[in-house]
Amino acid sequence: MELLTLEDVTKRYAPAQPPAVDGLTLTVAQGEILALLGPSGCGKTTTLRLIAGFEAPDSGRVVMRGETMAGPGSWIPPERRGIGIVFQDYALFPHLTVAENVGFGLQHLGRSGRPPRARQILELVGLETFASRYPHELSGGQQQRVALARALAPAPALILLDEPFSNLDADLRAQMREEVERILRNTGTTGIFVTHDQEEAFTLADRVGVLNEGRLEQLDAPETIYHHPATLFVAEFVGAADFLPGLVTPYGIVTELGVFADTEARRLGKKVKVMLRPDDVTFVPSSVGDGTIVRRDFRGSENLYCIRLPSGQRVHSSQASATLYPNGTRVRAEAHVIHVVTFPA
Repeated sequence: MELLTLEDVTKRYAPAQPPAVDGLTLTVAQGEILALLGPSGCGKTTTLRLIAGFEAPDSGRVVMRGETMAGPGSWIPPERRGIGIVFQDYALFPHLTVAENVGFGLQHLGRSGRPPRARQILELVGLETFASRYPHELSGGQQQRVALARALAPAPALILLDEPFSNLDADLRAQMREEVERILRNTGTTGIFVTHDQEEAFTLADRVGVLNEGRLEQLDAPETIYHHPATLFVAEFVGAADFLPGLVTPYGIVTELGVFADTEARRLGKKVKVMLRPDDVTFVPSSVGDGTIVRRDFRGSENLYCIRLPSGQRVHSSQASATLYPNGTRVRAEAHVIHVVTFPA
């Protein structure tokens, strides 16, 4: 069941500038977690602001549960949209306790109804023993959970999270991703969060939308985004990728690392670029190999090798962390591509 729909939404902040959001169309299902992924300035946060009602679209419609929130002749203010928001800096009230922060948006429950609901939500996020503390007495991860609890307290239909983990260190970020997903799943809350971190998007989201210069390049499951990128931008932005020149022949796509099946029946003689992920490329040391290791990046759980081919083209190969070869090692490189993805040369 669709909860939210954006129909050809455009937002421009200045007439002489390109639109921050350009003809954006997407739907979000009830209970779904959607990630909006892209570089800085691609329109992610503006999209959240349009959904929340902090900005009005220049054209197009924002629809929730079949009701137009924003569009030609229609405008529902933010406080009536039933949307919770977790800001990047958490935006907690420093003079209020944790319980008072969580209860801030519960005025409709009355003085006697707010404390029980606040306690219930604090138990959900594991902070019931911190109810009387103030924000400055909490760690970054605890502050983030308070912000999430405050957004969840009014039982919103939708929660928007703007770069929610950017202020946390790496270990705490991974922990909080799991916590936030658990809470959203347990409550059945629909969530949209924006990030420039593909690991966050892939870990949390049911679907990922990749934005570029205000336009939606692709909206798909994380696995599809990675293995079958729809555009060159998505291929380059999502995960490491090399692009090997290829030629379409009757036998397949001929490249420097072998012949790949042509799954799309391209025109013979057409020049293309074949996408290779580091996990597509393997190699073995060989004194007669025509490839040369020029760089090794140790990444803890793996080594990422850069191999120069005879043409000068470079490809990357992901290998086990204990597999150590020095720069200058001659190798025979091979590509085992499960999903053949090409782009025009």
